[in-house]
Amino acid sequence: MEALPVLVLLASATGAAECLSVAAKVGETLARPLHLAHVQVGPHSIILPSQEQLSEYEAEHLADREQADTEAIRTLVRNWARENATDLPFDVFQGDEWRVMRQFRGKVSLVVLASPHTQPIGHRETLRAALLRTGRPVVMVPPGWSGGFGRRLLVGWEDVPPLRRAIDAFTPFLAGAEELEVVAVEQNDASLDLARKVIGPIAPAARYRLVAAAGRRTAQTLLDEARACRSDGLVMGAFRRGEILNWLVLGTSTRLIHDSFLPLAMSI
Repeated sequence: MEALPVLVLLASATGAAECLSVAAKVGETLARPLHLAHVQVGPHSIILPSQEQLSEYEAEHLADREQADTEAIRTLVRNWARENATDLPFDVFQGDEWRVMRQFRGKVSLVVLASPHTQPIGHRETLRAALLRTGRPVVMVPPGWSGGFGRRLLVGWEDVPPLRRAIDAFTPFLAGAEELEVVAVEQNDASLDLARKVIGPIAPAARYRLVAAAGRRTAQTLLDEARACRSDGLVMGAFRRGEILNWLVLGTSTRLIHDSFLPLAMSI
């Protein structure tokens, strides 16, 4: 059976080069080909919070912006392919990511994309679309990231199904990491013992720690730990309380997604 590719969703030129760099490492580790995609969003697919429909001027402005961004991405991909001596499939779709991602369900192994809140209007649902429509794990890359991916990983441990699925999905990275830190925030020794049972067979040299939040939110505590460990990836479960509830009431997943300075490897 042909290996399912890693889908690299380039929402805009912002963060696209960083996504390609991390995706190359992901594809190499998983022995999977890369498949690039971009969705050129039409004005009819964009609804602003302040109004029910766009004015004619706004529609023309957004259409021009989308066309310019598509051309910038084409140029960036062409240059990247030339520099890396490769030729990758690159599809440009019309519509919106929510509808387009549905057609990749069961056809990709995981998705690499940029932090959604850094993207233009019309492209800020990319992460939800990728996770929910493809049903695959995601690596989210903050624009400006230049630290690679997978050599020094941090696992934000909590015994919940999304994290268990993330551990399964990213097992090759956990097994191959030069350093692996497993951090349990505001938990107990029993929780850490369970983490050892789950992760120990994958990465025998992993280190385990209980960490006190000391007045910080869990998301900030994990990011502080990642910074102190010089991590180049944080493995996490996304939206353990349910995607809709986390959208309505900010949870750890939402805060990590918005505030992270390093790639997040996540599953739902």
